[in-house]
Amino acid sequence: MHKTRPSRNAAGDGLNDYLRRIKRTPLLAPDEELHLAGLVQEWLNHANPPKALIKGGTGAKSRMVSANLRLVALIGLKYKDRIGSLQLEMLDLLQAGNLGLIRAVELFDPTRGYKFSTYAFWWIREAVTQAMREGGHGIRIPKTILNLAFRAEHLQASSDQALSTRIMAVRLGESERRVGNSLRTVRQCRTTSLDQKAGIMGEDTCLMDLIRDEKSLTPNDDYQWLLRHVQALDSREKHLLQLRFGTEESRSYAEVAGSMGMSKGQVQSLEQRVLRKLRRQLTPTAQGDGCRHQPATGRTLPTLKRERASARL
Repeated sequence: MHKTRPSRNAAGDGLNDYLRRIKRTPLLAPDEELHLAGLVQEWLNHANPPKALIKGGTGAKSRMVSANLRLVALIGLKYKDRIGSLQLEMLDLLQAGNLGLIRAVELFDPTRGYKFSTYAFWWIREAVTQAMREGGHGIRIPKTILNLAFRAEHLQASSDQALSTRIMAVRLGESERRVGNSLRTVRQCRTTSLDQKAGIMGEDTCLMDLIRDEKSLTPNDDYQWLLRHVQALDSREKHLLQLRFGTEESRSYAEVAGSMGMSKGQVQSLEQRVLRKLRRQLTPTAQGDGCRHQPATGRTLPTLKRERASARL
Protein backbone atom coordinates (compact mmCIF):
# COMPACT_ATOMS: atom_id res chain seq x y z
CA MET A 1 0.00 0.00 0.00
CA HIS A 2 1.38 3.37 -0.98
CA LYS A 3 1.48 6.16 1.57
CA THR A 4 -0.24 9.35 0.52
CA ARG A 5 0.41 12.83 1.75
CA PRO A 6 -0.88 16.27 0.84
CA SER A 7 0.70 17.79 -2.24
CA ARG A 8 3.20 20.56 -1.54
CA ASN A 9 2.23 22.18 -4.85
CA ALA A 10 -1.35 22.50 -3.57
CA ALA A 11 -0.12 24.35 -0.47
CA GLY A 12 2.04 26.62 -2.62
CA ASP A 13 -0.89 27.41 -4.93
CA GLY A 14 -3.05 28.29 -1.91
CA LEU A 15 -0.40 30.71 -0.63
CA ASN A 16 0.02 32.37 -4.02
CA ASP A 17 -3.73 32.73 -4.41
CA TYR A 18 -3.99 34.30 -0.95
CA LEU A 19 -1.20 36.78 -1.72
CA ARG A 20 -2.86 37.76 -4.99
CA ARG A 21 -6.19 38.36 -3.27
CA ILE A 22 -4.85 40.58 -0.49
CA LYS A 23 -3.02 42.74 -3.05
CA ARG A 24 -6.38 43.72 -4.51
CA THR A 25 -7.41 45.52 -1.32
CA PRO A 26 -6.51 49.23 -1.57
CA LEU A 27 -4.29 50.75 1.10
CA LEU A 28 -5.50 53.44 3.48
CA ALA A 29 -4.58 57.10 3.23
CA PRO A 30 -3.18 58.60 6.48
CA ASP A 31 -6.32 60.63 7.13
CA GLU A 32 -8.57 57.64 6.43
CA GLU A 33 -6.48 55.47 8.77
CA LEU A 34 -6.86 57.94 11.63
CA HIS A 35 -10.59 58.31 11.01
CA LEU A 36 -11.21 54.54 11.02
CA ALA A 37 -9.04 54.03 14.10
CA GLY A 38 -11.06 56.72 15.89
CA LEU A 39 -14.31 54.89 15.06
CA VAL A 40 -12.90 51.64 16.41
CA GLN A 41 -11.79 53.22 19.68
CA GLU A 42 -15.09 55.06 20.09
CA TRP A 43 -16.97 51.77 19.67
CA LEU A 44 -14.72 49.71 21.97
CA ASN A 45 -14.54 52.32 24.72
CA HIS A 46 -18.26 53.01 24.82
CA ALA A 47 -19.95 51.40 27.83
CA ASN A 48 -23.18 50.66 25.98
CA PRO A 49 -22.67 51.44 22.28
CA PRO A 50 -25.78 51.94 20.12
CA LYS A 51 -26.35 49.77 17.06
CA ALA A 52 -25.16 52.49 14.68
CA LEU A 53 -21.86 52.81 16.57
CA ILE A 54 -21.39 49.03 16.64
CA LYS A 55 -21.97 48.80 12.93
CA GLY A 56 -19.60 51.67 12.17
CA GLY A 57 -16.93 50.35 14.56
CA THR A 58 -16.97 46.78 13.25
CA GLY A 59 -16.89 48.05 9.67
CA ALA A 60 -13.94 50.32 10.42
CA LYS A 61 -12.10 47.48 12.15
CA SER A 62 -12.68 45.14 9.20
CA ARG A 63 -11.44 47.80 6.76
CA MET A 64 -8.25 48.42 8.75
CA VAL A 65 -7.51 44.71 9.02
CA SER A 66 -8.10 44.07 5.31
CA ALA A 67 -5.95 47.01 4.25
CA ASN A 68 -3.00 45.81 6.36
CA LEU A 69 -2.93 42.12 5.45
CA ARG A 70 -0.02 42.87 3.14
CA LEU A 71 1.98 44.07 6.15
CA VAL A 72 1.41 40.67 7.78
CA ALA A 73 2.56 38.89 4.61
CA LEU A 74 5.66 41.10 4.43
CA ILE A 75 6.62 40.18 8.00
CA GLY A 76 5.63 36.51 7.81
CA LEU A 77 7.46 35.75 4.56
CA LYS A 78 10.74 36.77 6.21
CA TYR A 79 10.47 33.58 8.29
CA LYS A 80 9.79 31.28 5.34
CA ASP A 81 13.14 29.49 5.57
CA ARG A 82 12.86 29.04 9.35
CA ILE A 83 9.61 27.06 9.43
CA GLY A 84 10.87 24.14 7.32
CA SER A 85 11.61 22.06 10.43
CA LEU A 86 8.36 22.99 12.19
CA GLN A 87 4.87 21.57 11.94
CA LEU A 88 3.74 24.86 10.47
CA GLU A 89 2.73 25.96 6.99
CA MET A 90 3.21 29.50 5.75
CA LEU A 91 -0.55 30.06 5.58
CA ASP A 92 -0.80 29.06 9.26
CA LEU A 93 1.99 31.50 10.11
CA LEU A 94 0.22 34.30 8.24
CA GLN A 95 -3.01 33.47 10.03
CA ALA A 96 -1.22 33.85 13.37
CA GLY A 97 0.12 37.20 12.17
CA ASN A 98 -3.42 38.24 11.22
CA LEU A 99 -4.51 37.64 14.81
CA GLY A 100 -1.73 39.94 15.96
CA LEU A 101 -2.94 42.53 13.44
CA ILE A 102 -6.49 42.33 14.80
CA ARG A 103 -5.17 42.88 18.31
CA ALA A 104 -3.19 45.89 17.11
CA VAL A 105 -6.30 47.42 15.51
CA GLU A 106 -8.19 47.05 18.78
CA LEU A 107 -5.45 48.72 20.86
CA PHE A 108 -4.22 51.42 18.47
CA ASP A 109 -4.68 54.95 19.81
CA PRO A 110 -4.78 57.44 16.90
CA THR A 111 -4.31 60.43 19.24
CA ARG A 112 -0.67 59.59 19.94
CA GLY A 113 0.50 60.72 16.52
CA TYR A 114 2.37 57.69 15.14
CA LYS A 115 1.48 55.55 12.12
CA PHE A 116 -0.58 52.43 12.56
CA SER A 117 1.92 50.26 10.63
CA THR A 118 4.65 51.20 13.13
CA TYR A 119 2.44 50.20 16.04
CA ALA A 120 1.11 47.01 14.39
CA PHE A 121 4.58 45.76 13.42
CA TRP A 122 5.41 44.67 16.98
CA TRP A 123 2.09 42.90 17.53
CA ILE A 124 2.34 41.04 14.22
CA ARG A 125 5.93 39.97 14.76
CA GLU A 126 5.15 38.84 18.31
CA ALA A 127 2.23 36.71 17.08
CA VAL A 128 4.36 35.20 14.30
CA THR A 129 7.30 34.33 16.53
CA GLN A 130 4.97 32.90 19.17
CA ALA A 131 3.39 30.65 16.53
CA MET A 132 6.85 29.50 15.49
CA ARG A 133 7.79 28.67 19.08
CA GLU A 134 4.65 26.59 19.44
CA GLY A 135 4.83 25.13 15.93
CA GLY A 136 7.55 22.59 16.72
CA HIS A 137 5.49 20.83 19.38
CA GLY A 138 2.71 18.34 18.79
CA ILE A 139 1.49 18.95 22.36
CA ARG A 140 0.21 22.28 23.53
CA ILE A 141 2.65 23.76 26.08
CA PRO A 142 1.80 26.77 28.28
CA LYS A 143 3.33 30.02 27.07
CA THR A 144 5.14 30.66 30.36
CA ILE A 145 6.97 27.32 30.13
CA LEU A 146 7.86 27.90 26.48
CA ASN A 147 9.22 31.37 27.17
CA LEU A 148 11.32 30.20 30.11
CA ALA A 149 12.75 27.27 28.14
CA PHE A 150 13.46 29.60 25.21
CA ARG A 151 15.32 32.04 27.48
CA ALA A 152 17.34 29.20 29.03
CA GLU A 153 18.25 27.73 25.63
CA HIS A 154 19.22 31.19 24.35
CA LEU A 155 21.41 31.67 27.42
CA GLN A 156 23.13 28.33 26.82
CA ALA A 157 23.63 29.08 23.12
CA SER A 158 25.29 32.41 23.87
CA SER A 159 27.72 30.85 26.37
CA ASP A 160 31.11 29.40 25.42
CA GLN A 161 30.76 26.53 27.92
CA ALA A 162 28.02 24.21 29.13
CA LEU A 163 25.86 25.77 31.82
CA SER A 164 24.23 23.79 34.59
CA THR A 165 20.56 24.23 35.39
CA ARG A 166 21.52 25.94 38.65
CA ILE A 167 23.67 28.56 36.88
CA MET A 168 20.96 29.25 34.30
CA ALA A 169 18.38 29.61 37.07
CA VAL A 170 20.55 32.16 38.90
CA ARG A 171 21.13 34.23 35.77
CA LEU A 172 17.46 34.14 34.80
CA GLY A 173 16.23 34.89 38.31
CA GLU A 174 14.16 31.71 38.44
CA SER A 175 14.20 28.63 40.64
CA GLU A 176 16.38 25.73 39.54
CA ARG A 177 13.42 23.35 39.65
CA ARG A 178 11.27 25.56 37.42
CA VAL A 179 14.02 25.99 34.82
CA GLY A 180 14.72 22.24 34.79
CA ASN A 181 11.05 21.35 34.44
CA SER A 182 10.59 23.83 31.59
CA LEU A 183 13.58 22.52 29.63
CA ARG A 184 12.58 18.89 30.19
CA THR A 185 8.96 19.51 29.16
CA VAL A 186 9.90 21.27 25.93
CA ARG A 187 12.47 18.63 24.96
CA GLN A 188 10.14 15.71 25.63
CA CYS A 189 7.27 17.30 23.68
CA ARG A 190 9.40 18.28 20.69
CA THR A 191 8.32 16.37 17.60
CA THR A 192 9.32 16.18 13.94
CA SER A 193 6.90 16.31 11.05
CA LEU A 194 7.12 13.53 8.45
CA ASP A 195 6.42 16.21 5.84
CA GLN A 196 9.61 18.01 6.78
CA LYS A 197 11.87 18.55 3.77
CA ALA A 198 14.89 16.27 3.77
CA GLY A 199 16.96 18.71 1.72
CA ILE A 200 19.33 16.07 0.35
CA MET A 201 17.58 14.53 -2.64
CA GLY A 202 15.49 17.36 -4.04
CA GLU A 203 13.06 20.01 -3.04
CA ASP A 204 10.04 17.69 -2.99
CA THR A 205 11.69 14.99 -0.87
CA CYS A 206 10.45 14.74 2.72
CA LEU A 207 11.19 12.45 5.65
CA MET A 208 8.22 10.23 4.83
CA ASP A 209 9.81 9.40 1.47
CA LEU A 210 12.95 8.16 3.23
CA ILE A 211 11.23 5.87 5.74
CA ARG A 212 10.87 2.30 4.59
CA ASP A 213 7.47 0.65 4.83
CA GLU A 214 8.04 -2.57 6.78
CA LYS A 215 5.18 -4.24 4.90
CA SER A 216 6.62 -3.47 1.48
CA LEU A 217 8.80 -5.99 -0.32
CA THR A 218 12.33 -5.46 -1.55
CA PRO A 219 13.84 -7.12 -4.65
CA ASN A 220 16.04 -9.20 -2.34
CA ASP A 221 12.95 -10.53 -0.49
CA ASP A 222 11.43 -11.72 -3.77
CA TYR A 223 14.75 -13.22 -4.88
CA GLN A 224 15.21 -15.22 -1.68
CA TRP A 225 11.61 -16.39 -1.82
CA LEU A 226 11.99 -17.61 -5.40
CA LEU A 227 15.40 -19.14 -4.74
CA ARG A 228 14.00 -21.45 -2.04
CA HIS A 229 11.57 -22.98 -4.52
CA VAL A 230 14.19 -23.35 -7.25
CA GLN A 231 16.59 -25.10 -4.88
CA ALA A 232 13.85 -27.64 -4.09
CA LEU A 233 14.04 -28.98 -7.67
CA ASP A 234 16.13 -32.05 -8.51
CA SER A 235 19.61 -31.68 -9.98
CA ARG A 236 18.60 -32.25 -13.62
CA GLU A 237 15.80 -29.68 -13.42
CA LYS A 238 18.09 -27.10 -11.82
CA HIS A 239 20.76 -27.81 -14.43
CA LEU A 240 18.21 -27.20 -17.20
CA LEU A 241 17.14 -23.85 -15.71
CA GLN A 242 20.80 -22.85 -15.29
CA LEU A 243 21.57 -23.57 -18.93
CA ARG A 244 18.41 -21.91 -20.25
CA PHE A 245 18.05 -18.87 -17.99
CA GLY A 246 21.15 -18.69 -15.76
CA THR A 247 23.19 -16.47 -18.09
CA GLU A 248 22.61 -13.11 -19.70
CA GLU A 249 22.12 -14.77 -23.08
CA SER A 250 19.82 -17.81 -22.87
CA ARG A 251 20.91 -20.89 -24.77
CA SER A 252 18.81 -22.47 -27.46
CA TYR A 253 17.10 -25.83 -27.04
CA ALA A 254 19.65 -27.40 -29.38
CA GLU A 255 22.59 -26.14 -27.31
CA VAL A 256 21.00 -27.33 -24.05
CA ALA A 257 20.18 -30.72 -25.60
CA GLY A 258 23.80 -31.19 -26.68
CA SER A 259 25.07 -30.24 -23.23
CA MET A 260 22.65 -32.55 -21.35
CA GLY A 261 22.79 -35.48 -23.76
CA MET A 262 19.08 -35.23 -24.59
CA SER A 263 17.04 -34.58 -27.69
CA LYS A 264 15.63 -31.15 -28.41
CA GLY A 265 12.08 -32.43 -27.84
CA GLN A 266 13.03 -33.93 -24.48
CA VAL A 267 14.53 -30.61 -23.37
CA GLN A 268 11.38 -28.74 -24.37
CA SER A 269 9.16 -31.25 -22.55
CA LEU A 270 11.32 -31.16 -19.40
CA GLU A 271 11.33 -27.36 -19.38
CA GLN A 272 7.56 -27.24 -19.61
CA ARG A 273 7.22 -29.68 -16.68
CA VAL A 274 9.67 -27.67 -14.54
CA LEU A 275 7.91 -24.38 -15.23
CA ARG A 276 4.51 -25.93 -14.45
CA LYS A 277 5.90 -27.25 -11.17
CA LEU A 278 7.27 -23.83 -10.23
CA ARG A 279 3.98 -22.15 -11.08
CA ARG A 280 2.13 -24.52 -8.76
CA GLN A 281 4.66 -24.00 -5.97
CA LEU A 282 4.78 -20.24 -6.34
CA THR A 283 1.01 -19.83 -6.34
CA PRO A 284 -0.10 -19.19 -2.75
CA THR A 285 -2.36 -21.84 -1.33
CA ALA A 286 -3.02 -20.54 2.17
CA GLN A 287 -3.24 -17.32 4.10
CA GLY A 288 -0.33 -16.47 6.42
CA ASP A 289 2.23 -18.84 4.88
CA GLY A 290 4.54 -16.05 3.78
CA CYS A 291 3.22 -15.97 0.21
CA ARG A 292 3.07 -12.63 -1.48
CA HIS A 293 0.68 -12.99 -4.41
CA GLN A 294 -2.86 -14.20 -4.78
CA PRO A 295 -3.50 -17.18 -7.10
CA ALA A 296 -4.85 -16.42 -10.53
CA THR A 297 -8.11 -18.24 -9.73
CA GLY A 298 -8.53 -16.35 -6.43
CA ARG A 299 -9.09 -19.71 -4.60
CA THR A 300 -7.20 -20.52 -1.41
CA LEU A 301 -6.23 -23.92 -0.01
CA PRO A 302 -9.44 -24.48 2.03
CA THR A 303 -11.53 -23.76 -1.06
CA LEU A 304 -9.47 -26.11 -3.24
CA LYS A 305 -9.68 -28.87 -0.61
CA ARG A 306 -13.46 -28.60 -0.46
CA GLU A 307 -13.70 -28.72 -4.27
CA ARG A 308 -11.47 -31.82 -4.48
CA ALA A 309 -13.40 -33.56 -1.69
CA SER A 310 -16.68 -32.87 -3.50
CA ALA A 311 -15.20 -34.21 -6.74
CA ARG A 312 -14.15 -37.47 -5.06
CA LEU A 313 -17.66 -37.94 -3.62
